[in-house]
Amino acid sequence: MWFLVSRENQIMLRSASLIPSSLLGTVLAVALLPSGGAAQGVLVDEGTFRLSMEGREVGTETFTIRRSEPGAELQLIARAEIQMERPEGRVGLEPLLQATGSDMGVTAYQIKVSGHRSEEIRIQLDDRRFTTTTRSEVGERQQQSRAAPGTLLLDTDVAHQYYFLAARVGAEGGTVPVIVPRAGHQFDLRVTVLGPDSVEIGGAAVEARHLRLEGQGETRELWVDGEGRVLRLDHPAAGYSAVRTERP
Repeated sequence: MWFLVSRENQIMLRSASLIPSSLLGTVLAVALLPSGGAAQGVLVDEGTFRLSMEGREVGTETFTIRRSEPGAELQLIARAEIQMERPEGRVGLEPLLQATGSDMGVTAYQIKVSGHRSEEIRIQLDDRRFTTTTRSEVGERQQQSRAAPGTLLLDTDVAHQYYFLAARVGAEGGTVPVIVPRAGHQFDLRVTVLGPDSVEIGGAAVEARHLRLEGQGETRELWVDGEGRVLRLDHPAAGYSAVRTERP
């Protein structure tokens, strides 16, 4: 199991079998605390998305993204609480992600699913392979997949994680390997920068950069601000849309 420790205000990823899986979320959550515990790293972004399915409002996503203190090896921790009403019942999601390095590739991930069904998914990176462990009422299963350098994680119905994609491609676009853990998909996502645009946030137009994401036969539309913070995400094939309630 991968876990994070803080020593001399730096964050390091260690492997150990002595940390129970139930503690992974706790350890990740405090990873950005310096040794004195006075601050929780540097705040990159925080906010709330209003979530819609087929044009009908179904819930919210409240999130934070923090990075390590200046001078430390770059680590980012992103977490959220998501509540959605789906046709099959109410769903709660609690994703917690660690990304490392300038390419912001995922190095550890956990998501807890609650509501009409419950499960927990953990992903760890080991020797260039991702090991995905899923625990649910029916038991536990594992699967492995290749870990292409700089693989990003974009989970289903989670909007804030697209910050890492926008930061990776910058103003040029490109192709990025991604993993979608709950769907069990892994593929290359082609990102095209369409140029300047605007989106409506809280009743006002906000300047944005429009990105088109294409992969696995589907298209997503993403709008981010000048610092790469997600303003809006549309996934037409899933009928899903996430729009910030306030500008960053």
